[in-house]
Amino acid sequence: MQETFQDSSAHEIEIESILEAEDGLLDDTASNSGVFESEAGSEDAGELPSTAFSPINFNVTNRRISDIFSSFNDHELDTTPAFQRGYVWDKIKASKLIESVLLHVPLPLIYTAEETDGSEVVIDGQQRLMTFIGFLSNKFPRDQRPFKLVKLKILKELNGKAFGDLDQSLKTAIKRYGVSIIKIANTTDENVKFGIFERLNTGAVTLSPQELRNCIYRGPFNELIKTLATHSSFTRVLALQKRPERMVDCEMVLRFLAFNERTHLNFNGKMKTFMNEFMRTHQDISAERQAEWRDRFTLACDNAFIVFGDKSFRRFRSGTEKDRRDLWESAINKALFDCTMFWFARYEKRQIVASKDEIREGAISLMANSQSFIDATTLGTSDVSRVKTRFDEFKAMLDQAVSLPGGERRLFNMNEKMELFEADPTCGFCRQRIEAIDDAEVDHKTRFADGGQTNMDNARIAHRYCNRASKS
Repeated sequence: MQETFQDSSAHEIEIESILEAEDGLLDDTASNSGVFESEAGSEDAGELPSTAFSPINFNVTNRRISDIFSSFNDHELDTTPAFQRGYVWDKIKASKLIESVLLHVPLPLIYTAEETDGSEVVIDGQQRLMTFIGFLSNKFPRDQRPFKLVKLKILKELNGKAFGDLDQSLKTAIKRYGVSIIKIANTTDENVKFGIFERLNTGAVTLSPQELRNCIYRGPFNELIKTLATHSSFTRVLALQKRPERMVDCEMVLRFLAFNERTHLNFNGKMKTFMNEFMRTHQDISAERQAEWRDRFTLACDNAFIVFGDKSFRRFRSGTEKDRRDLWESAINKALFDCTMFWFARYEKRQIVASKDEIREGAISLMANSQSFIDATTLGTSDVSRVKTRFDEFKAMLDQAVSLPGGERRLFNMNEKMELFEADPTCGFCRQRIEAIDDAEVDHKTRFADGGQTNMDNARIAHRYCNRASKS
């Protein structure tokens, strides 16, 4: 048997299958394409300085499996932190790993991160560590049933044996096997640590930025974000068939809280850094502040739903000369989410309810007719000037829709538009039929700016495209 252990060449194909299926932090098999719009030109351009990755931030060790087992039992090593996916290997794959150890096959590096109390959490290598611990404790990690080796192709005589059934020499060989571990020190700057985590996740299995934050900035604030992501007000207004993956919903919550507290006036043009710093600063948020932010968040969600329903945070695209039909996009636009939620958090529900039709029409007009707003929600959305543009224009629209001097209205409400549409759905400009009410808007025959009143005598219905074209 000893001679067999030294000859590992026949085992190369077996270990290859283990390495190909090795764990990262989360499977990158599911995307949210079509659910959330990607943000063009929104990535932070800055790179971390090379000095940030000085060896002082890392601790490289070679630890025996027996020492890893002891650290786990002493609660000094957390193999299943919240950001990890849990144990997914089957017994065949797990058995091959134990066989590889007995064949002295070198295994990939394992990465951990040091906590402030000196303990460690597993960043990369979870499946391997849990397999080692499970085998030594005779509990298969997936179901806690006895862990016996199965379907070994080289050390076939060990099939059906648990750790306690092995000869003492084999037990010792397993316990003394050295595992190379790189530990990221707890003294590492948080932004640098974020960059390190990203660099570790460069293979087929990667973490999203919010999954990394969930790993790095654990604490009361992180728990608040996860709670709000499943709050009924938020899930209702997102109007998704299922919860988005990769913690995209949690990132949306964080975006709101960061902009709500710091405002767009303090945004530096680097969205990733903006959210990282905000989450780090408030990592240990007080219970009072949590309650305050929870109320502000749910108010914004409820107000958005009152006005837009399942069209919340979706862009409205106006028709063209070739096709005058308008379109509500199905994907959630993050830039639109930012300014909508920010300002809706600053109005009472009764104000929004009283003006919901005017707000809806105003927002649609903004999305269809204002090229600067369209650009600010579609192109380089993290550009400081575009962030300011969309926040300012949405606020101007709200201010006008919610209250005008002396109760004067600038916009026609939904009932008035419906009355005109039902009476005669013919465009006042092109004289063609308007197919759907969302394709239409009510135009002032005498412009509002020229003193025209917002009443039915001065109203006509038109395609949005035609109305916009008539003013160009």
